[in-house]
Amino acid sequence: MKVLILDLSAKAGVSLGGAARVAGSLFNDLGKHGIETYYLGYGTPYIRPNEHTFILSGGKIKLQGMARKMVHRLGLNGVAESRPGRIAYYSMYSITGVHLEGAEKWIESISPDIILASSIQDYIVLKRIKEHLGKAKIVYIEHANASGAYKSALDYNVLSLTFGTGFYKGLSASQERFFKFFDGIIALNKEQKERIEKLNPNIAVIHSSVLMESLKIDRTKLKNFKRRLELPNNAKTVLYLGRLSETQKNVSTLILAFKGIKGSEFRLIIVGEGKSMPLYAQMSKSDERILMLGRVPEEDLGYCYSVAGLYVLPSIWESFNATMIEAAYFGSGLLLSKLAINKDIMERFGKRLYTFDPYNADELRKKIISYFSKSKLRRRLNLLSRDMAKEYSREKQIKAYADCLKKLYNTSKF
Repeated sequence: MKVLILDLSAKAGVSLGGAARVAGSLFNDLGKHGIETYYLGYGTPYIRPNEHTFILSGGKIKLQGMARKMVHRLGLNGVAESRPGRIAYYSMYSITGVHLEGAEKWIESISPDIILASSIQDYIVLKRIKEHLGKAKIVYIEHANASGAYKSALDYNVLSLTFGTGFYKGLSASQERFFKFFDGIIALNKEQKERIEKLNPNIAVIHSSVLMESLKIDRTKLKNFKRRLELPNNAKTVLYLGRLSETQKNVSTLILAFKGIKGSEFRLIIVGEGKSMPLYAQMSKSDERILMLGRVPEEDLGYCYSVAGLYVLPSIWESFNATMIEAAYFGSGLLLSKLAINKDIMERFGKRLYTFDPYNADELRKKIISYFSKSKLRRRLNLLSRDMAKEYSREKQIKAYADCLKKLYNTSKF
């Protein structure tokens, strides 16, 4: 069985999120289950180019990157990220798409049995090249939360759906047109499944997991990493790792909460990139205890998690956050936004979770202090992290994908 993994979420100027990391994991690991994998998309650190990959041209990537830098330089971030700006962007994207010269013939040459799409942008391209896909079954992984209960077509998180799927006939019509296009859907949580199955009943739920390639920690490198960050021996370290996008990730609340904590031993480490980085840098510059590392190499992620006592996820919404599971794997305590927790996690771990209101910086401040001052709470959360890491292991995730894809190949159903 041949599976083509399509991922256009790693466009220039857009930080690498969960979709790109999952695409890399599937491309590298499905082979262990007897599935031949191929990749079509932009180059990312998670994909090693070879005869099974078609890396899209970097010309447009460089152009978009230069445009984004110019926007930053001219102080036009607000315009570029405004709803009118985003509507214009996605409207043009739906018309021009991406540069696919040679991709159609390459797809025909490999003749995939199943295509896995990771983003709404993938759908826009799939419509254009469907005639080259033969009898391949097309599956969408719901990273973008396109099934969300949006109030308006102008909702920030759904603009790419409503202005990228074709002539606009309303939000409900756009969602229906989108989900009915696919032969199958993989949801990340039960809420998504409940919404999508009304439009496409061929659906399965597969949770996120650890997406890192290497999980080994070298003690000498860890010591050097701490020294590089100038962490004191008694450091009480809080970590956020992920995209820097305020409309979803809400990292400003974490920064405000942390700045209200007194004590030179406290540190807040923010790892990631994204359009909201200038905002967070401005908020943090008055507090030298806040370390903004930007995007770090994949091999350093484990060390970021390992130095953290507490991992905070302040998001307004999440499909199924992988960095939370990675932090749990490395033993960090978890402090989670109540709005970032789905039914699956609540049903399995609800009474044990340590949560906060993502709109209440003072509550978050108090809960961070409590974690570091109460040993009983730390022990309880360390046990929770151990159990969550086991429940959502990488091995379980990849096996679930392999089983679903084989079943779809053999029966056309999940």
